[in-house]
Amino acid sequence: MKAGNISEAGAQTLLPAGGASRNEESPSPLALSRVRGPSPLTLSRKRERGSDRRALRDSGVPLKRGSDRRACARQRYSIEAGFSLIELVAVLVLIALVFSLVTLSFSKSLASAKIQAASRDLVAALRFTRGQAIVKGKSTSLELDVENNRYMTPGRRVVALPPNMRMTMLTADNEVTGANSGRIRFFPDGASTGGHISVYMGKEEWRINVDWLTGAVTREELKK
Repeated sequence: MKAGNISEAGAQTLLPAGGASRNEESPSPLALSRVRGPSPLTLSRKRERGSDRRALRDSGVPLKRGSDRRACARQRYSIEAGFSLIELVAVLVLIALVFSLVTLSFSKSLASAKIQAASRDLVAALRFTRGQAIVKGKSTSLELDVENNRYMTPGRRVVALPPNMRMTMLTADNEVTGANSGRIRFFPDGASTGGHISVYMGKEEWRINVDWLTGAVTREELKK
């Protein structure tokens, strides 16, 4: 009996403190992590689902019970796509307006540049004619054909204005050579018969004045 008691007592002493047996193993770290709570990925998915529902609720789209996250995402995407289409149309309208304004401004600038260039060429032709009269010591004239919108300096080719331009002329009576033609004459001392030539393009008008006393040639834009 004593030996049995001793063996039983010895067996009891071999048990770990706290009365736990060797077969009762401590829980693994994986088991502990499972009971600690949901993972961060699960929480982020729940937050996304909640944000999707809040966005749809604020937009006024009715939500059905049991709709899953994909349905919510599709509804939100359709709403965002609708707003993007409206914004796209507004941007296209603004671009069209800006383009039309730029085109109109460019066409006006181009027309103004053309008539200014034509009037400067005519001024240069008159001054060249005056210089020839002084150098050669004899009267020289610039011939103008108003009907065909062209002119000719002595010893040079005929210059025609662009088709969308026209010109008029005021000169002395004795320098009129036809119903729609005439000339402005310069003398060896630099003086001239005087007059002016107007160049038109649309609503723009540039006038070239020739002083009869000095023969000076000037150019001015007439505002309407």
